[in-house]
Parts: sequence; C-alpha cells; structure tokens
Amino acid sequence: MARTHYDLTILGGGSAGLTAARVATALGAQVLLIDKERLGGDCLNYGCVPSKSLLHVARTVQQAKTVMNLGLTPASFTIDMAKVTESIQGVIGRVREAETVYTEGVTVRFGAVTFKSPTELLLNGEEITSRSTIIATGSHPAIPAIEGLQETGYLTNEDVFNLLKLPPSLIIVGGGPIGVELGQAFARLGTQVTLIQGPERILPREDHEVSTTIHTVLEHEGITIVTNARLIKATREGERKVVTVRQGETLLTFTADALLLALGRHPNVERLNLEAVGVQYDAKGIKVNEYLQTNIPHILAIGDVIGGYLFTHVAAYQAGIAVQNALLPVYKKKTDYRVIPWCTFTDPEAARVGLTRVEAEQQYKEVWEERFPWAEIDRAQAEHETTGFIKLVLAGKKDEIVGAHIVGAHAGELLGELSLAMQHRLTLSDIFNTIHAYPTLSTGLQQAAFEAYLSSKRAASNRRIVEAVLKLRG
Repeated sequence: MARTHYDLTILGGGSAGLTAARVATALGAQVLLIDKERLGGDCLNYGCVPSKSLLHVARTVQQAKTVMNLGLTPASFTIDMAKVTESIQGVIGRVREAETVYTEGVTVRFGAVTFKSPTELLLNGEEITSRSTIIATGSHPAIPAIEGLQETGYLTNEDVFNLLKLPPSLIIVGGGPIGVELGQAFARLGTQVTLIQGPERILPREDHEVSTTIHTVLEHEGITIVTNARLIKATREGERKVVTVRQGETLLTFTADALLLALGRHPNVERLNLEAVGVQYDAKGIKVNEYLQTNIPHILAIGDVIGGYLFTHVAAYQAGIAVQNALLPVYKKKTDYRVIPWCTFTDPEAARVGLTRVEAEQQYKEVWEERFPWAEIDRAQAEHETTGFIKLVLAGKKDEIVGAHIVGAHAGELLGELSLAMQHRLTLSDIFNTIHAYPTLSTGLQQAAFEAYLSSKRAASNRRIVEAVLKLRG
C-alpha cells in the first residue's frame, strides 16, 4: 500500500479548509487538502455566492418594477429562469477560478477519506500519515423525519439554484436567514411564496424589532408568513405539493408547485470513522476546546462541522487560529467570539454585531440603547430607501458599544466599522469624532453615535460643567 506523509492534512475544501491550506502553506508546511468531490464547499456552490447572485437578480427586477416612483416608464420583461440559473452558475465559476490561489503549493486530492488512527488516514486505498489534521468537512441541510416528505419531494439550498423554470408558487419551511432571503428573492421574481416558521417570529436570533421590521417588509411584498407552525405531513396532488402544519391546536394545509426546506444544518461527520480514533462529537458537531482542538490535541476542527456560528467569515477566522495551533503549539491562540458580525441579505438588509439589549443586561450593570431612523440618513433619502434604523447597545460609564442592530439598504457594509470599534472597545465619542464622508450611509452611523452621546450621562455631566463655568463668568 502506498504511504505519504504530510505536516498538515485538511479534510474539506470549503471556505474553512481553503483558508487553512493557504495559511499553512504560507508558513512553510507540507499540506494535503482532501475533499470528496470539488473545492469551494457549501458557500461557493450552494450558499453565499449563488444566493447573493439570485438576490441581485431579484433586486434588479424589483427596481425595474418601481421606476415609476422616479419619474421613469417601467420596462416590460419576463423572467427566464434558465438564463438566471446560467448567470448564477457563471458567477460560481468565476469565483471558483479566483480561489485557485488558495491551493498554490498545496497537494489537492479527491475521494472518500477515513481515519485509521489518530495520525493515519485512508484515502482511496492509500495510507496517509500526518503530524496534525484539521477537520473542515462543513455541514448539509437538515431534513426532518416528516410523514410523506421523501415521497412528496422537496428542494434545499443544494438544488434550488439549478431550477430551469420559475415555480408559480412555493412553500418555504423555515424562517431563518436562508428561508427569508430566498423567499423574498422568489417573490420578487414572480412566485407566490408562503413562508412557514416554527418559532413565534422569523429571524428569531435577531433583535425583536429587526425581526418585526423584516416581517412587515416581506408581507408588504406579498409573502404569506405563518408563524408558530410546525410541519407534520407532506403529500402530493398530481405535481403539486401539499403540506400540513400544526399551529397550536389547529391543523393548516397549504398547497404549492414547489417545496423548499430551510430548517438549519447538520455537521458532516459521517464516514470519517471518528469513533475508531475516539474523536468526540454529537448532533451539533465535533467537540472542540477554545484552541479548536478535539479531545485528541493534534486533531483540530473548524467551520460548520463544530456547530456554533455557521458563517463563512467565522470559518475563515477559525482557520487561521487552527493552523497556528497545529503548526506552532508552543504559541497556541484562543478563539474570541466576543465580536461576531452577521448579516441577513434581505432588502433591506438585517445586520448585527455583538449583544442584544437583553443579552447585555445579563453582563453589564448599566445598559441603554439609542435608536436612529434610517430615513434621517440623507443618502437613504436620495436613493428612496428609507426603511430601517440603527440601534446601538451601550454599556458602562464610558458608553462602550457592546452591540449594534441595523435594518437598512446595504446595512451590512456598516458592520466593518462597528466590529473594529467593538474589538478595540471604542466608545460613542470615538465614532462621532471620526470624520465620515458625506453623503454616505456610514454618515448615519456617525449621526447615531452623536445622538446617543447627546442622550448620555457623560453629555449631561459635561453640560453641568459648562453651566457652572458660564455662571462663574457672570
């Protein structure tokens, strides 16, 4: 049997694995990257890239429909879903080509890989030894055990971007980021969308006002939203899908041409033979410590396969830490999830970094919020995109920014400045005393910080000092 040795072997060629491979190679390690079939992972092939491409098409359609508000004559057009899909696949191809830089100097192999021992792997009959291994095998769509579901047929994010025909009607089960993004996109393309959500509100991890605002926007665009409803059965009526949901004590039935499941993710741990080497995991993913090590120190895990924050940017962050800890164990680095930004790419976007007010009150004695309307940003007025707000969560006597929740056009673009400020524990005054270009949306962040400062205890204290000085002057 052939036998090859590497300094570091990475299992999984998605965002986490590719980043880890590039970092490790740059540090001079001999690296093997293994994926079951192709590089890019879920984000490139089924997630972030194709979904944002579809959202761009849907946004363009929406803008074309509403040009009358700008004094223009609306154009007449039809949706060619086959060409939309071709465009999306073209974007995927171009991004894949750009990512080839991540595998320069890396040995890339494809096939089924399993652990033979903590330092030995089997790949297509070949035995591979490695000083350290990073598991970055990602996740796949969660499919519940529902009566009739398999027979009825359904879509997930793994096949919805290959549609050649636009479904006239669509039921989406799941009101998290994937469900609401795709729901709005298909509704704007002309599909009648029904969104079924188990919890009491869509986007349940967001600030309550954020969820409510996006809910209102989606309903205004014609999407039917059913909350507190659990899928219990699926059947077919000819080519149409019929789902039964339980809402409290009531059974509701919905029928549509297509059914899309957006019910979360499950870690890809099957067929790795983790039991044989004793790596611990459960339904949520592989268990790791703050150094991203499994219970076997030279086997690490990153990305979706460990659960937690299922974001591409978090996976990339983890990749750098895991590589350092694998190759330079004397300089081990801990993960720090205090400042995690994320964005749901609806229109308007829902962006968040840090704590909600409820979460902050569990950690700090003094907590307060400042809410600034998106409509008061001049750039938003100029572009007729005034829906939304900026909400800052502040704590302590120094008014430290510990959370921010934003709904607005391109709101995610403001997260960079906020994340940097929070990472370095900056305050309101640091934001509003920084000159921002006008007119930009980021000016709204400066305005929000300024309004918060005017309402703060520090400003009140400064006013009392000024009043005292003015009295002394007579």
